[in-house]
Amino acid sequence: MNKKTFLLTLIFALFISFQVLSQEKGSSKKIKALKVSFITEKLALTSQEASKFWPIYNKFEKERYQLYHVERAEMKKKIDDLGGIDMLSEKQAEVFTKDMLALEKLDYETNVRYQNALKKVISYKKIVKLHMVERDFNRQLFRRYKNRKAKNKK
Repeated sequence: MNKKTFLLTLIFALFISFQVLSQEKGSSKKIKALKVSFITEKLALTSQEASKFWPIYNKFEKERYQLYHVERAEMKKKIDDLGGIDMLSEKQAEVFTKDMLALEKLDYETNVRYQNALKKVISYKKIVKLHMVERDFNRQLFRRYKNRKAKNKK
C-alpha cells in the first residue's frame, strides 16, 4: 500500500475514533465505528479493498446478529414459555437440540458464503488476519468494559 493511501486511511480512522469518543458512552454506533476503524487500520485495507470489503462484512454481521441474537432469543423464549429447561419433556428437548444443531449448520453455511465472497476482495492472508483482528477488538472491548465497571464500583 502506498504511503498516501496509508496516511489517508490512518487519518480517516483517527477522525472516526475521535468523533466516536466524543459521543454518548455505551452507544452501539460508537462501538461499530471503533470496530470499523480498528479493522481498517489493522488489515491495512486499500481504499479499493475497503469499498468492496465493508458491504460484504456488514451484510455478514447482520446475518450473524440474526442467527446469534434473534433466533437464539426466540428459542430461549419458547423454552421459557414451556416453563424452562427443567420442565421440558425429553421429546421437546430433542426438538430444541435439533433446532440448535440446525442453527449451527446455518451459521457454518453463512461463514462459508462469507469466506467465498471475501476471497474475491481481499487476500487469504487478510482473511486470516481479519479473524484475529476481530478477536483482538472483542477482547479489548471486553477489557475496557470490565475496567470501567471496576472503576464504577470503587
